Amino acid sequence: FNKVKGKHRIVFDCTQPHEIFPFAWPKVFLLTNQGTGSAAKDCTAVVILRHTAIAYAFESRIWEKYQFGEMFKADDPKTKAPSLRNPFWQPKAGDFVLPGIGEVHIGINELQADGVMFCVCDMAISVFTGRAAHAMNMDAAEVKKDWMAGLLPGIQVVPSGVWAVGRAQEHGCAYCFAG
Repeated sequence: FNKVKGKHRIVFDCTQPHEIFPFAWPKVFLLTNQGTGSAAKDCTAVVILRHTAIAYAFESRIWEKYQFGEMFKADDPKTKAPSLRNPFWQPKAGDFVLPGIGEVHIGINELQADGVMFCVCDMAISVFTGRAAHAMNMDAAEVKKDWMAGLLPGIQVVPSGVWAVGRAQEHGCAYCFAG
C-alpha cells in the first residue's frame, strides 16, 4: 500500500467472480480519468481478490487441476461453461468483446501493465485449500503449497481481504464494490 500514489485513488473489492466486472471497473477508472485530463501518475487502482474471487490470483494449471470453475462458480467467457483456465490471465484474442465498444483489454497482465495493483486474501486461500484438500483426500498444507506455486506474478498475498480493504482506505483509496 506504500505504492498507492496520486490524487485519484480507488480500491475495488472483489468478493466473487462477478463476470468481467472485477477487471472492467479498474479499466473504466483508468480510461475515464485519462479522458478527463488526469495523468496516469495521478491515478492508482488496487484490486482486492477475496472470498471466491481468489481464483483469479492463480494460473490456469491450478484452475484445471482443482476445477476452479466449478469450485468458485466462474464460467469461461467463450464456452459459458465452468472454466478450466483463468480467463483473465493473458486472455485470448476476442475473449472480451463488448457491444458498441469492441474488444476490451482487461486481462490481469494488461491491467498490471497499466499500473493496477492486485492482492489476494490469504485467509480465503487457507479456507479453500482446506476444502479442496478434504474433497480430494489430500493434505491441506500440500494443496496450499501447490496453489502458492501457481500464484500469478505481481499479485501480493495479504493477511485477509478485509484487512486490505481497510489498509487501502487508510491510504486514501475510495471504495468500490467490484460486482
